Amino acid sequence: MLVVGLIEPVVPSDIDLVPLLEQVADVRTECARLMPRIGKEARQSLARILRAMNSYYTNKIEGQHTYPSDLEEALSNHFSQDHEIKRRQQLALAHMEVEEELEKNTRSQTWAEMFQPEWIAGIHRALYSRLGDDCRVIVDQDGNKRGLMEPGEIRAGWVKVGSHAAPDPADLPQLLAHFHFRYGVPKYSDSMKLVVAGAALHRLSWIHPFPDGNGRVSRLQNHLLLHHMGLTEGLWSPMRGLARRQQDYYGALHQADLPRRNDTDGRGNLSSKGLAEFIGFWLETCLDQVQFMDKLLSLDTMQARYVSLALQFLHDYGRGPLLHHRSKLRPELLGRALHRLFVEGRLDRGEFKAMIDSSDRTASRVISSLLEQRLVVSPSRAGHLEPGFPFFSFRFLFPGLWPEAEGIVSVPGNVVSKEKHP
Repeated sequence: MLVVGLIEPVVPSDIDLVPLLEQVADVRTECARLMPRIGKEARQSLARILRAMNSYYTNKIEGQHTYPSDLEEALSNHFSQDHEIKRRQQLALAHMEVEEELEKNTRSQTWAEMFQPEWIAGIHRALYSRLGDDCRVIVDQDGNKRGLMEPGEIRAGWVKVGSHAAPDPADLPQLLAHFHFRYGVPKYSDSMKLVVAGAALHRLSWIHPFPDGNGRVSRLQNHLLLHHMGLTEGLWSPMRGLARRQQDYYGALHQADLPRRNDTDGRGNLSSKGLAEFIGFWLETCLDQVQFMDKLLSLDTMQARYVSLALQFLHDYGRGPLLHHRSKLRPELLGRALHRLFVEGRLDRGEFKAMIDSSDRTASRVISSLLEQRLVVSPSRAGHLEPGFPFFSFRFLFPGLWPEAEGIVSVPGNVVSKEKHP
């Protein structure tokens, strides 16, 4: 068999495609419903904090996640004195920076360019060039050090991951060229592109082009393909779902690793049915994540959660009234104003003050406290307001989205975490 045939089939056979295309239609429909939920600025603000969640979950899959409280500290440029915690903080930040940087590039990229070997190597280089030597040490399955990884460089040695023996390093240039040739087809329909995105997640992992970091790079490339197609806008990513179903994820990867089973299992080296099962699992994960976010962002429940947060805010989260008893401010009005800000994405300060129906002095004090807690943000001292999403707010606004972050129980500047380090 020719080397390039090792990763065939790159998409399942026609008979295995039919149920997948039905799943694709569901994902696309739900994505179209999700996007209009909130304004552009709010979407961008939420996307920034969800990148932290993505970094948490993709690193958790690798067994190297950090605690959300440590991650929030790192976002404020405060790093742990513990070497291992600091290393993981830096790894998480690097993932967030690369995700944001490359998302900006994807819209100017063609579909074919998203599969070029140079693009794949560029993801690896962008991630690991931000990290020190201790994050680039290559170890074997027994934990023995085998050298130092160079960012973006294709591996020169043999690798075995679980039961999968990765291809001969001499074959990697041909396999990556074939990966680009077969997946970067401009004539793919939008529906087939979604199937291809799922298939490529496995096949790139199977090729295993780098000494280390292949899982992270494969998931980042997968995330960027979805962004390129305009399906995420930073509001969701399969990374969360894959991490929360980690054993199922590994099981699906294993099924797609299997060789062709019989004469009805496609015409390639690998199993068509196994690949279809993996893509089906991936599409199911995508649909679950989109529907979960759609439910969280629904108009009626989101406004109620903002009113609940406003009530907590005005009572200083159980510590007593935030304002003097004569300063009357109704929590339902503040909650509606915050929700309106969330939906619109930005409001002038005067408009926000008018919505909470209080004296200018009281309204100014409230805005000052909201800014201090990062529940709202502003580009300048007197500029317009945009929504903010500090980690502690997740348990009020997005319950269940990032359960681990709900362990942060206090406000910025005085963060107290329930999390326990081992």
